Formats: sequence, C-alpha cells, structure tokens
Amino acid sequence: MRFLISSSCLSGRFKFFAAILLLKIIILRSYAFSETTNIHIIFLELASVSVIIGLLELLKPRTSVSFWIIDFLLSTYFFTNVLYYSHFGNILNMDAILQVTMIKNLGPSILDLLSPVYFIFYLDFFLFFMRHYFTRATTRAGKRTEKRSVSRRSPVHQRMVISIATSLALCLSLITVWSYPAKDNKMAMTRDVGMLNAQGYEIISHFFNSEKPSASIDHFNQSTINEIKQIKPILWPKYFGAASNKNVIIIQLESTEGFVIGLTVDKQVITPNLNSLIKDSLYFPHFYSQIGRGNTSDAEFVSNTSLYPLETGIISADSRNMAFPSLPRLLKTEGYTAVTFHPNIVTYWARHYLYPALGFDKYYDKKFYQDEDFVGRWGSSDETLFKKALPLLVNFQNNKQKFYASFITLTNHHPYILPDNRIRLILPDKLKGSYVGNYLTSVNYMDYALGQFIQDLKANNLWENSILVVYGDHFGISKIQESQNTDFFTPLLGRAHDAIDRLNVPLVIRVPGLKPQIINTSGGQVDILPTLANLLGIPLNQIDFGQDILNYKQNLLGFRYYNPDGTFIDSNSFHLAGSKEIQKLDNHRLMTNEAYYLQEEQRIKLLMQLSDSYIQSLAKKDQEITFKVVDPK
Repeated sequence: MRFLISSSCLSGRFKFFAAILLLKIIILRSYAFSETTNIHIIFLELASVSVIIGLLELLKPRTSVSFWIIDFLLSTYFFTNVLYYSHFGNILNMDAILQVTMIKNLGPSILDLLSPVYFIFYLDFFLFFMRHYFTRATTRAGKRTEKRSVSRRSPVHQRMVISIATSLALCLSLITVWSYPAKDNKMAMTRDVGMLNAQGYEIISHFFNSEKPSASIDHFNQSTINEIKQIKPILWPKYFGAASNKNVIIIQLESTEGFVIGLTVDKQVITPNLNSLIKDSLYFPHFYSQIGRGNTSDAEFVSNTSLYPLETGIISADSRNMAFPSLPRLLKTEGYTAVTFHPNIVTYWARHYLYPALGFDKYYDKKFYQDEDFVGRWGSSDETLFKKALPLLVNFQNNKQKFYASFITLTNHHPYILPDNRIRLILPDKLKGSYVGNYLTSVNYMDYALGQFIQDLKANNLWENSILVVYGDHFGISKIQESQNTDFFTPLLGRAHDAIDRLNVPLVIRVPGLKPQIINTSGGQVDILPTLANLLGIPLNQIDFGQDILNYKQNLLGFRYYNPDGTFIDSNSFHLAGSKEIQKLDNHRLMTNEAYYLQEEQRIKLLMQLSDSYIQSLAKKDQEITFKVVDPK
C-alpha cells in the first residue's frame, strides 16, 4: 500500500498542480490565519487540493487545459479573498459570493484596495507563458520525455493509485469537516479545517440544506427576550417623555469610529463640531455597530427596528413586501411624517425595498440630489445632503407637521478621497496621502458639514423643537489597515487598534432642556429605538431586541458576519467567538473565563435565532406595499 500511494506513482501534472495550489493557499493563509498555519493544517489543505486534482486526473483529459482552468478559477478565488479580507477582515463564503450583484457600485473602493503583491496568485501563469514563449522547443522535448516515461507505467495501475489517493484525501476532508464542533463559526472553521474544505461544506450546505434550523417562536413575546437578556421591565423609567412631541432628526455617520472623538493631530481638532455637540448632549462612549453583510443599510435597519440583521443574505434585499415594526411606524401613530435622505441611488443595497418595509413615507435619493456638488466617488457632498433637505424640514414645521427625518451621510466613504478644496486639515508629512491621513481628513470634512447643518437648524428655529441623534454606522479602519498603521495607533491609543475599536462608534443624543452627561452603559444600534421611544414618551408595544440604555445598566449585544455568531459584548467585556479569552471594554486587557463566555455565547446565539425567527414570521408573501416615489421637481 505504501508503494501504491508513493509520489513516484503520481503523474508530474498531479504533483505540479497540487504543489502550486497548496502554495497559493499557504500564501492566502498568511494574510488571514498566519498564526495557525502549521503542519497539521497544511496536511488538511493538501487533502482538499488532492481531491480536486485527483478528480481531474481520473477524468483523463487529453491536455492540461482543464487543470489550468481550475488553477485560474481558484487563483481568482484566492485573489478575491485577499482583496475582501484586506478591507472587511473576513473570508468570502458562498453567501457572500451569491450577493456579488449588491456590491457592483463598489468599484472605486475595490480599486483602492488593490496591491501589486496580490497578483502573486497568477505568477505561475506568467512563468508558464514566459517558459512556453522562450523555450518552445525544450517544452516539446520535455513533453515527449514525459510521454515516454508515462508509457512505461501501467495506466490501470496509475489510475488505481490516483483513485486511492483521492479517496483517502476525500475521506480525511469529510471526517474533519463533519466532526468540527462549531460549523456556525465560519471564520474559525475556515481557519481550523482548511480553506477549500470549509468552502466545500458551505456549497453543500447551501444547495442541499438551505433551510437552517431556527429557534421556535411558539409563545414568543417580549418577556422571552427579557428573560434571555436577564433584565426586568422598569415601571418608572427615567427621562420618559423628556422629548415628547419633538421632531426627530437622526444622522447616521458613514464609517465613523469612536476613537476620532476628541482626537487632535498637530493641535488640530478632528471633530470640533461633534465635540461641541457632546458637551450639550447625552454621550455614549461605549456604543457599538451591529451590522451584517448589508453594512450601512443594515445599520439603518437595526436602528429603526431593534432587530438583528439576518445570519445569511442582506436584509434590505429580503425586505420586499414586508412591514417591520419600526421607529417610523411607531412615530406615525403619534402624528409624525417619516422621510429619509441619502444622495446615492435608492436601488443600491436594495433600499427601494427597505424604506417601504421600514415605513418611511418618502425617500430622497440620487434622483432628488441629482449629483449636485458631487464630492468623493459616491454622490452629492454631505453639505448638499443637509442643505437640500433643510427647506423640506422648514416646510414641515411651518405646517405644524411633526417629522422624523433620517440622514445617511456619504462623503466619508472608503477610500476617503476628497478634492483639495474640501480638505480642511493640514496633515504632518508622515500622514499625507496615507490611508489614515485620508480617513482623518474625510472625517473632519463630514464633521464640518454636520456643524453647518446644526447652525442651519438653529437659524430656522428647528434646534429647540427637535431631538437630534447622531451615530456611526460601522468601522472606518479595516483590519489590514490597523495592522499597517500601528505606528499611528499605538501612541494615540496606548495599544493597538483592535476588534473593539472596529465595533466602537459614537452615539450622541441631544434633547432640548435635558442636562448633558456621559453615559458609560454599553449599548448597540439595536438599542436606539427603545431608548428614543422612552425619551419621546411612547410606550413600546412591539417586539424589540434592544433596551433603553438610559435606564438599564447591564446589556448583552450580539454581532454578525464580521464576527462569528456567539461573539458578544456585555456590560464590561467583549468576547470573539472561537477565541478562549474575554477582553475588557475599558482597557482592552485580556482575561480567561471559559465557563462564563461559553454560557454567554449560548445566550446571544439564542437571542439572535429568535430575531431570525421573528423576522421570518413577519414575511407577508401575498401583500404588496405601496410607496410614494419622490418627484425631484
């Protein structure tokens, strides 16, 4: 048996393509899982490669064309993974690949992520072409030699060897994958069982087991959620009705992390207007983004519904013909009109489905803004976002119409490139033209536009008649960038920029007449709706997975997509599912408490499964939702 499976019995083609694909996988792992790439995992990676190459060999194609095609397809998959990981800090899986049409407008950001070193995955094609072009005669002679060598072997014997090797490799891959205990933790599974093994499992699961088990919603009510979160209803909540009958203005800040608050560079304040607003508001420094694959659109969904994004797919694309219990619908029962403003095209991330599902009366998108004052690479500037909307808000007020206005800023979007006439910071030489430098410059401009809008609200008597909510949607510094800019972050933060920083976004709530204060309770986007309902004095008679963070001191927050299911933040700590540690929120120090985090992992998984089940129960397959489309004239 040992003789049968010896490498000398395998064709040169088998050994060449197996070696080259294994090398490419090791290169890919060096980006994402360098600390776990050992002999054991390399053996598992080799097994998956052997299955692919072995099956091709058994088909006995006349030429090596099919091998090169598979090599090219896998090289493109590896290349795309490195590109994807460099920004999102995640590995592509089947669900992400199927959503590729949703990111067709990301061309500018993708181009900015490109690095010449990523093309190493195509190096073998370049070398083959060079060898074929310059040494054609030698190549032909080599082929004749290989033919004669192969002819001396028994074809039946060689096929038997390849069949045995492929079968053993397949058995090893199947046993490893199906015995892995945490299949819902896609990143950990990919890390521990191999890139292609994990992807193979994803494909099989998608096509043959697409219906995932979910938590039962029998007798499901708010008390079930409260019991899982271990909280009890508060009969007399503080600040109830403090903003009663006020207009509601919510501003979702694109790609804004919490570390920029109060930051100075060369004695220049990065967010002077946000800093000033905080001094007049309720400020939550321990507030966290809870987006899924839908990114900014997910932040809109979570904040307006107090539900979690879906485990798979994109909630905005799945929102057609649905009617979510939401902040717009809650406010409409109190006589409000709900409108939303975003200068990009409404079909991007399927917002033309999301906005009616959330209950907005009207949306104002690219058709309304018409790319006026186009800045960056996405649409009208943040200044124009606010200025063109202001007359509509004034008109609501003049007609004594209470309103809820949602603004989604756009200019501070990756890759954070601004024209010179919008740059207000004078950066030190070491930051000029760098990713971090561009990011800080872009945040500073966004802050300027926010400051101008605040002034306009004051000038038009809207300031004292409105509650203003400002929060960040998601991270601005990718995982790869934080590792490449430790010389900036370490002196600034006294430590490395890490997973907590990528989740941490600002939340500021300004209520006229309410005493400003800093509230250190941990909270997430899922908590915005119940917190605002309390301030507005509106009882919540609907399911919500968040809580009023003005009244509850303890919390349990879940995270998806960018972090494996089971990842949580509680009142004091952060735990990344798949790791064996807990990280303190205040100082980011690591601790170990396995019994605690395993218990909390199960609680947060159950909570998010209930959210999925609840969303499924809201589906209205036979009901069309009508929606007003704005005429920009």
